[in-house]
Amino acid sequence: MDIFLEFLRQGFFHILDFQGLDHLFFLLVIGVIYSLRDWKSLLWVLTAFTLAHSLSLALSLFNVININMKYIEFLIPATIFFTCVENIFFLSVNKYRVLFAGLFGLVHGLGFSSYLKEIFLGMNFNLFQTLLPFNIGIEVAQILIISVLLVGLHFFYKLKLIQPCNVIRLVSAFIGVQAIVWMIERFPF
Repeated sequence: MDIFLEFLRQGFFHILDFQGLDHLFFLLVIGVIYSLRDWKSLLWVLTAFTLAHSLSLALSLFNVININMKYIEFLIPATIFFTCVENIFFLSVNKYRVLFAGLFGLVHGLGFSSYLKEIFLGMNFNLFQTLLPFNIGIEVAQILIISVLLVGLHFFYKLKLIQPCNVIRLVSAFIGVQAIVWMIERFPF
């Protein structure tokens, strides 16, 4: 049980680690277009992301797929940038959001795999004692972050100081610029 709890903790705090701002920013740009009343739709998006993320993470850890991490490290901010562009030009939630979240989850899962391979170094890998709790920890942290975001935006919008569409554009523009910086820094070609 100690191993399970340790990997649950690792997954939870990996998302909250400010050295991994790319994942936090991805969650923010995914969630900023939703309101509290849209929580079910957002839950589907997060679930698609997590399932795809878990799949690619497991496939990479079991060495079923092996992609050069320099390409993955570039693609992670590219997914963020794409989501920012989508938010800026298509302010409403579209029916493809779940599909994009799933595809982007595959990329982010591959990114997490390198982190997990470092943690697993010298350990016996066990699907139920390591990978499952790590993914549960990630999901719990994501739900916490998104919940705080939705509640915070709800109260912010009640003040009527700024329109939701402007908040979406500002957040997406700020994070989009950071994603461009990361793409330039991580350019693999």
